[in-house]
Amino acid sequence: MKKLRNLRNLLLIICFISVVCVIITLGWVNHVDFERSVINAELRELEIIAKSASHDIENRVLEIKQEPLYIEKLVRHINQEASFTTFVLDNKHIIVSDPIKAHIGRNIFQIGSEALSPQELFNLKVFLEKIDANISGTAQLMFPARDRGEKKEMKLFAFSRVHRPEGFYSVVVTERLSALINPIHRNLRDIFVLFGLFFFLLLILGYLFYRNQKRKFQLEITSRALEIINKQLHCEIEDYRCIEKKLKNNPRGAK
Repeated sequence: MKKLRNLRNLLLIICFISVVCVIITLGWVNHVDFERSVINAELRELEIIAKSASHDIENRVLEIKQEPLYIEKLVRHINQEASFTTFVLDNKHIIVSDPIKAHIGRNIFQIGSEALSPQELFNLKVFLEKIDANISGTAQLMFPARDRGEKKEMKLFAFSRVHRPEGFYSVVVTERLSALINPIHRNLRDIFVLFGLFFFLLLILGYLFYRNQKRKFQLEITSRALEIINKQLHCEIEDYRCIEKKLKNNPRGAK
């Protein structure tokens, strides 16, 4: 009996843990899908910004001799955002405009080689090939960070081409992924904390209910036991009375 009870308790614990794992897994899958949807929507938004900037540049700077300086003025409003950066590449991947002055005149691949791993450099190379082959597009890449405290960070990229008689420029708009995703992760953390508190409260209520039911069960057993004992006592008393009566009615038999 004790083994069956232990086995039942073990099965209940396994089922409970399985249900919790399924709930957490479904929550995480839903979070990943939501995060991917947000990133894709933001990439489309960045591409729209890049196209707008490229059209503005294309319509206003082709007759300007000092193009890089003028381009910087045209995209300065984008760089004023805390998480956004805009830079412009020529058709040889040389940066002609960038809020970081040290990057101007340098090849973007060389800048990436200072901080990125071989796989990350390969992804950057694929992105540059995409810039050469397409009018516009997006990507999600590791790239050297603007802040000195960090060596590199994950960024969202969107580019759009500026047509010129002797080649083309590519306006690249970037955004820190952390600025977009951190609020989502905080929301997931808050959800799991609330779920944990609800789970903890459920355990406490379940324990109190179990203890209350166990006490009622023990009281019921005690009551039944007392009833049985009481009946037995009544039977013994009745038997004793019967024996005593027989002895009184037959005193010779008692001798």
